[in-house]
Amino acid sequence: MRDINTNPKRGRKPVPLTWPTEEFTAGQVAQQMQGKLSRVSVHSKLNQAVKNGEVSIVRQNKGGMGRPGLIYKKTS
Repeated sequence: MRDINTNPKRGRKPVPLTWPTEEFTAGQVAQQMQGKLSRVSVHSKLNQAVKNGEVSIVRQNKGGMGRPGLIYKKTS
């Protein structure tokens, strides 16, 4: 029988993520993580950070084709 106190959490350990100080996109953060986090996980963490006020949306980058990308910046 397993002791419950030795392993209180299940699943993957959270991956620490630091936001760049200059303007950035979600794709740039995903490249910076070098495969440790997927783009979906980066977007999820970004949405949570915007909701908490850690990161703010600066503007929308409208490319020639495809969906527009959001430009983020870390709040002081």
